[in-house]
Amino acid sequence: MTDQIRIAELADTEHVSELFNQYRMFYNQPSDLEGVSQYIKDRMQRNESIILVAERVIESGEHDQNTEVDNRNNRGVMGFVQLYPSFSSVSMGCIWVLNDLYVLPEYRQQGIARKLLQASRALAKERGIIRLSLSTAISNKQAQALYESEGYAVDTNFLYYDLNV
Repeated sequence: MTDQIRIAELADTEHVSELFNQYRMFYNQPSDLEGVSQYIKDRMQRNESIILVAERVIESGEHDQNTEVDNRNNRGVMGFVQLYPSFSSVSMGCIWVLNDLYVLPEYRQQGIARKLLQASRALAKERGIIRLSLSTAISNKQAQALYESEGYAVDTNFLYYDLNV
């Protein structure tokens, strides 16, 4: 078995949507596989986000009981990260908002989230992105430790506000 990170394609919509639905339910949203599928498909078709997937490639004769393998290509998706492009006026450059990161529960604590973060950073560097930004719940100490171990720093210069419209 080999684990790899790659950019999701439109053909991955079903697998990514299943993960995205679980991600939303983790944040106490109701299951909505149809709505989620349309949302993911729209982001991909419109090039409004970049989605990286972590997948396990099953070699011929191998089996992983935790991975739901797509028999057409012997691949099982274990997690994803979604990056949204934005801009920094002050820095006059493109930034990415790392908005969504999710790994299936049975694959946590195996370094998959770290690999997704590292792949996001490498892709951003390759494409000339000047900064990756993210936010997480104040109570999510485990995620904070991961982010900080990967070089992310808490912003102490700015307060962020939201306005629901």
